[in-house]
Amino acid sequence: MQAIVLRFDYTTSNKIEHLQKQANAASLDSTAMLPPHMTLQVFEQTNPADLKNALAPLAEQTAQLPLQFGSLGFFKQQGVFYTAPASTDALKVFHQAINLAARDFTGQQDHYLPNHWVPHATITKNIAPPYWGPMFARLSMEFEPFSGKAVAIECWSIMQGKAQNDWSIFLSE
Repeated sequence: MQAIVLRFDYTTSNKIEHLQKQANAASLDSTAMLPPHMTLQVFEQTNPADLKNALAPLAEQTAQLPLQFGSLGFFKQQGVFYTAPASTDALKVFHQAINLAARDFTGQQDHYLPNHWVPHATITKNIAPPYWGPMFARLSMEFEPFSGKAVAIECWSIMQGKAQNDWSIFLSE
């Protein structure tokens, strides 16, 4: 599986990593989290080099995206806790452009398509229902709204929960 992700500046990554460490300390699941990121699209199986050829022109013309993380959220289906940035026009347009540039690739996951996508950075996942309340309480005590930037897009090949970075393209400053 390949994922196209937005990577954050150093300070933003540190803030999300802090939340991940707090969640990990309270979790029974010791599975390592992927580095802080925001997934833009996932493909069941495609060639990373071909994706790079399709997405590089767009990425190279895009400026770093300012982000305002103002809330915590939860996806019940997989016990996922996340922090969410404000859904700005610039973020939505960039996401739509990524999906448009990758439209000829097969195996796209529907919940990353425009009008289905929920921008978020995962803090922890696979939390069992009895622990949802305590986990939300713990994260709420640690969370303070913060601003940051998306500074690069990357393609990761993900196998057995581990990511291999296939390529990175930094957004312009």
